[in-house]
Amino acid sequence: MRKILLISSGHSFFKGALWGGYDYEIPLNVAYTASFLESKGFEVDVIDTQILKDAQKILNEIDYTSYIAIGINSELSTTYDAYELIGFMKFKTSRTPIFAFGVFTVLKEILLKECVYLDYVIYGEEEHSCHELVSALELHGNINKIKGLIFRKGSEIVKNKPHECEKNLDSLPFPARSKFDLEKYYPSPGKYFKLPQFSILTSRGCNGQCFFCSNLRGKEMRYRSPKNIVDEIDLLQNTYNAKEVFFIDDNFTADRVRVMEFVRLMKKRDRKIFIRVISRVDTVDKEMLQQLKEIGLYSIGYGVESGDNNILSFNNKKITLDQVEYAVNIAKELNIETRCFFMLNLPGDTQATTEKTFRFIKKIRPDLVNIQITYPWPGTAMREYVKLNFKINEELWNDWEASSGDAVTFLQSDLTESYIKNMYKKIIRNHYIRFGFILNWLFRLKSFHDLKYSFLQFCSLIKKTVMPG
Repeated sequence: MRKILLISSGHSFFKGALWGGYDYEIPLNVAYTASFLESKGFEVDVIDTQILKDAQKILNEIDYTSYIAIGINSELSTTYDAYELIGFMKFKTSRTPIFAFGVFTVLKEILLKECVYLDYVIYGEEEHSCHELVSALELHGNINKIKGLIFRKGSEIVKNKPHECEKNLDSLPFPARSKFDLEKYYPSPGKYFKLPQFSILTSRGCNGQCFFCSNLRGKEMRYRSPKNIVDEIDLLQNTYNAKEVFFIDDNFTADRVRVMEFVRLMKKRDRKIFIRVISRVDTVDKEMLQQLKEIGLYSIGYGVESGDNNILSFNNKKITLDQVEYAVNIAKELNIETRCFFMLNLPGDTQATTEKTFRFIKKIRPDLVNIQITYPWPGTAMREYVKLNFKINEELWNDWEASSGDAVTFLQSDLTESYIKNMYKKIIRNHYIRFGFILNWLFRLKSFHDLKYSFLQFCSLIKKTVMPG
């Protein structure tokens, strides 16, 4: 018996999927962990509770005693749902060890303190630590020296040294997408151009030093080779008839030479596919975007965060508003869709700087705007700074659901909770409740599902930004 069960936990699995999988993506870290364990000889089963309307019934029918261990993956905002799931699993099988992995492990020891039913936490990159843990559990071996592991030892919680990050990303097997019911994953309108769409991770780490960033995969940038990326695209097109890929790297354009070699190989293999990327504004130029467009780039996302240079500097973003305007403008000139991400209530913000952000969004007018209220993530320099210097909301500070990006967890300067929330609504209303935007949006809808979901989104938007309360 060399079986492992990996479960991806979303919002309460007792309630089932809210939209039956609509607007859900395959949890790529789970797919990578599954493929890595299988490459080491383990049999891996995967369950994604996000897409199951009858998750409790399905989980009730599983024989958990047949598994060496059960891994639970979760986002930070769904931590309490993961706790609920872990408690359910432990009730069903008290003898099978349960370990946590994924984004919510930024909480590290806190997970074991808050969830008595959890046995282990794997922090950092998952693949090697997961393999070493399940191998030790299979043989009843020693776990004391497994890097990247947190566990209980009597009444104490022990945190081992972090595991070294995998430097040769090409050595990792491609994600085990075959473990998922792909037909149940359907992105919302605005997040795709043509289906089927697949997410691809082409690098790990981030060499940026943003004050607010919590990077599970370390600061050192590591890249997959252009050939390895194109090989995965070949696989997706040949196996799943992929029409679009979304490169979910923090900054796909970080290495210009790699990007241009990727374009060259795509052209050499006569490959063309619709492409979405995320980028920093200081690592793009017109020639690069033009070359990417020739192989299918249609949308680029930029992390801007603020419309005030001083706030950008204070939060160590290391970009300027001039660079933002340049990056947005060259994309527009090439008819590439622009998405810009902003944060309200960044450390140093005032009403004056917030108004600047509002005016800057109107000035550059990207196609899509994502606005969030700053949440100081566990493990970041920002969290410690905010706790020492600002008035925190004691009720929300350690409420991990608040990380979803619409809660005010601290106050500073002349900013009040009502002001921050009103500006949040104002920016959304100003950008999205416009005749021109709505008309363009209707033209891009491609199915009845899109129309239905867009209607629900619009009703939710009206409720959140127009209706009182």
